[in-house]
Amino acid sequence: MAAPTDFLGLLDGSDSVIHVDGATLSARDLVRWGTSAAAHLRASGLVAGDRVAVWMANSERYLVALAACAAGGYVAVSINTRYGEAEAADLITRSGAELTVVDHTTPADPPGPTVAAQELLDTVRSPEAPVGASGDHFVVFTTSGTTSKPKMVVHEQRSIAVHAHDMAKGAEIRADDVVLVAMPLCGVFGLCTFTSALAAGSTIVMPTGFDVARTADLITDHHVTITHGSDDMFHRLLGHGADLRSLRFAGYGRFNTSLDGIVDRAEAAGARLTGLYGMSEVQALFTIRDHRLPTEERGLAGGTVTSLDADARIVDGELQLRGPSLFAGYLAEGGAEVDDALTADNFDDGWFRTGDLAAQDAATPREFTYLTRMGDVLRLGGFLVAPAEIEAALMEVDGVVEAQVVAVDRPNGARPVAFVISDRGEIDEAAAIAHCGEHLARYKVPIAVLTIDRFPTTPSANGTKIQRVKLREIAEIALR
Repeated sequence: MAAPTDFLGLLDGSDSVIHVDGATLSARDLVRWGTSAAAHLRASGLVAGDRVAVWMANSERYLVALAACAAGGYVAVSINTRYGEAEAADLITRSGAELTVVDHTTPADPPGPTVAAQELLDTVRSPEAPVGASGDHFVVFTTSGTTSKPKMVVHEQRSIAVHAHDMAKGAEIRADDVVLVAMPLCGVFGLCTFTSALAAGSTIVMPTGFDVARTADLITDHHVTITHGSDDMFHRLLGHGADLRSLRFAGYGRFNTSLDGIVDRAEAAGARLTGLYGMSEVQALFTIRDHRLPTEERGLAGGTVTSLDADARIVDGELQLRGPSLFAGYLAEGGAEVDDALTADNFDDGWFRTGDLAAQDAATPREFTYLTRMGDVLRLGGFLVAPAEIEAALMEVDGVVEAQVVAVDRPNGARPVAFVISDRGEIDEAAAIAHCGEHLARYKVPIAVLTIDRFPTTPSANGTKIQRVKLREIAEIALR
């Protein structure tokens, strides 16, 4: 029997039982509730193709909202609860969302109409035939590129559903596994962990938000065998003394370069961490390392392509990818349809140019090691962040005429440090940081804003180039 190519089909074909919010439900329960919730949204005036922002933490309600979007042919615009009010409002407005689904975990009032997520659960309507299909735009993730505002990455139901089965097979996830979904569903890391478990028919455990003590207890109480997360997540679990011996293996994203020994630390605690690779445009777990490899090999980001229908190549150092998990394009401003010109700029004869620096492994052309971003994009809090986004906020501070932001490794992860040039002498650092805190997610707020007379530069073919390496060195000295 062919694997389903739509999200409801993925749910309906799954034997997974889901433990979330203290409740237990089946994947097929979500089909029934999602279909009813889609009819409720349709009765309120939504039509297929409309966008629905979802601004909540992981929960039973979030899952119903996703199922409702799949059934009704709506597009779920994922909004991270770590975003501040202004940042979320900008994304909701730019996406053209007709309304926002909210609950008690929504951190602020969004712009425009809202619907309480509990209302979608409580409203029982006569079942209607789902109108959503595999080729529909289904979910929008946000990611930073080279602009000051996050890009909005569009995936179809097909790319989500097909990749789920590819991950389950390629990553060797089984029906007898217990999979912990600790990362937020608003990003590909969390959603792919969830959908791959659905495809495998695994038992799923999903807490609302990440609390290290609660997560450690869930791993022990449910005898979790597989989970995926950031290196910082595992660093916190190990620091808490969590018992991870039940884990058969765990995929981790290598975001914090100061945690080089995390795989060995986990091994000493009885857990087998293995590197992987993904991004919003191609989804998470695009590759994963074999969990049977020695620790030094498992610690490398990248791995073997999980889908037999996907491929990878290195061109002039840049990683390029193709396969069924690729996105449909970027959502244009104001919620317009996917802009083909934007998509074309990122492709080369069907290959997606990632902007990542990678090295081809000698063993097979379908295996590579991720090295770093080729451009100046930062990794903060497990997310890609364009420096221009933070710099744009700093340019709104009185007296700031130029700004540059670099990432500096700290014990709790990479953090941004800003350098500004002012026409009014030294700026008020605390006020500048507070201004960023009002407009940016917490992990994007600089931990220091340093006023300097000029940026260090070096000659280049186009005049001069700012020495970001030198700025990082200055930042590290200043923070000692």
